[in-house]
Amino acid sequence: MPTVDVLLYLTETSRHAPVWWMEEMYRPYGGDYGWTDGATLVNLLDRAGIEVGIAHGSDLRRTTFHPRFPDRHEVYVPNDYTAAQCAAHPGRLYGVVCVDPLRDVREATEEIDRCVTEFGFRMMKLLPTYHHHDPADPRLAPVYEKCLELDLPIHTHSGFTPIINAPMPYARPVLLDELGIRYRELKMIVYLAFPYVDEGIAVVARHPNFYADLSYYAGGDPRDLYVVLNKLRSLGALDRAVYGSDNNDKQKSGPGGVASDIFRSVNRVAREVGGPELAEEEMEAIMGGTASRLLKIPDRAEGGSVR
Repeated sequence: MPTVDVLLYLTETSRHAPVWWMEEMYRPYGGDYGWTDGATLVNLLDRAGIEVGIAHGSDLRRTTFHPRFPDRHEVYVPNDYTAAQCAAHPGRLYGVVCVDPLRDVREATEEIDRCVTEFGFRMMKLLPTYHHHDPADPRLAPVYEKCLELDLPIHTHSGFTPIINAPMPYARPVLLDELGIRYRELKMIVYLAFPYVDEGIAVVARHPNFYADLSYYAGGDPRDLYVVLNKLRSLGALDRAVYGSDNNDKQKSGPGGVASDIFRSVNRVAREVGGPELAEEEMEAIMGGTASRLLKIPDRAEGGSVR
């Protein structure tokens, strides 16, 4: 199975996101940011020794706002752009359908269908805090039903974001619990992040088709990651933990550091604290085996299709 990074963002120029947005997003991490196209993402993968990246765009046109820049409000990376970047790097990048379902629910479901059938996108993005809605809002039912029809996993952000216009009440993972109750077959990848990590672990553990994206730990202390992995293990959900890096560009991993090194350090932490180590097959599952199966990523070494 290939190694897989489930969280890489495309934002090539200020056409895709205003400068104020990028500055606000990166302010807690030192303020430095860079624009990213497909080639940049592949370079990040190569640095980290990861074979496949899942490329996310964005559609935040309806809700983006800053009082000092009222005319610079569009954060929008079109799905066709994402498709072109993935096509330029076959077998290395796969796309994520990015829609704002409350702009037009019917249009959103049609776009999801188009991106999966025409471009082979592997996930849909759900951004309740950025789009200002409860994820269990009944108006979104057609979107979830379309994802079920297509067997398309949903990646959702929860927890902290530096963007001030993204209301924190919608960032709680517990809001996803209703979706797991209502749609037991719906596959969701939940981004675990401060200040709702334990809440996110509990929600993932409760629902057998929920997965934990560990990108938040990609640039931090491996001891923190080890604690989370042990909690997932204790609740029988370690086999649903997946690796991501969130572009590994927020200067949390130190000069020259790469996100994958943090993950590969957890057994050193285990030995230091006298805790259980991760077996080789458990680490292989986190670093790509689980995501490969969930997202239907072919193994190029075995001659798999790379649509």
